[in-house]
Amino acid sequence: MIYARIKVLTVLVAIATLFVPLVTAQNQWSWPEEPENLKVLPAHTKGSELGRVMRGFASSLGVRCQHCHVGNGPDLSTFDFVSDEKSTKLKARVMIEMVMAIQKDHLSKLTALESEPQVRVELTCMTCHRGQPRPIMLDDMLAETIEDEGIDAAIAQYHELRDEHYGGFAYDFGPGTLTGLGESLGNDGNYEIVIQILNLEIEVNGESSSIYYTLGGVQMQAELVEDAISSLEKGLELAQDGFKPFFQRRLDRLRN
Repeated sequence: MIYARIKVLTVLVAIATLFVPLVTAQNQWSWPEEPENLKVLPAHTKGSELGRVMRGFASSLGVRCQHCHVGNGPDLSTFDFVSDEKSTKLKARVMIEMVMAIQKDHLSKLTALESEPQVRVELTCMTCHRGQPRPIMLDDMLAETIEDEGIDAAIAQYHELRDEHYGGFAYDFGPGTLTGLGESLGNDGNYEIVIQILNLEIEVNGESSSIYYTLGGVQMQAELVEDAISSLEKGLELAQDGFKPFFQRRLDRLRN
């Protein structure tokens, strides 16, 4: 049971577990054999176990010790690991308890309902954080930037994130993310912004019948008739036979 609990904790959000650093004759820091002030991990957790937990948190959030603990630089012997000063440490404890509750009270119930035995899916800190301190989805981040700084800043942010993270799994740069963001913004009537978002989707992920259908629809709502006709004609060329009538109906409406 203790091992299982440690395993769960190693993959949760960065904890602010507290311990007293040890300094050797060479002034090198090492994990304490008897960590102190553990408020989420079992009180009898050993230093070797604590090390695995901490490394799991750091890797999953893409952070170092100073994210939760008071200190800076590579010399861990200068850190005040006992301090509760940083809010990130306090938040981490709450999130660990949250994930433990999800594992125990919800995921376990789903396992019991399975008709055939399956490998149990565990919620981990990597599940949400994906190597980032703030577990926010790409479309939510861009929507936040659009609201605070405008569409130009959001487009620049997208390109910066794509250059840095493309090929990893921190953010979803695949087809559909920008389209979904555009559709959500379209509900508020922000047609000009939505059109820029959908054109960005075409720029980075290429042409498809679905993106031109969505773009044409937004341009129709914005009363940009010629632009809508152009988009829908491009989509009609790319569409499979079964979807061509949807494009044709929109085009007929615009031309009549």
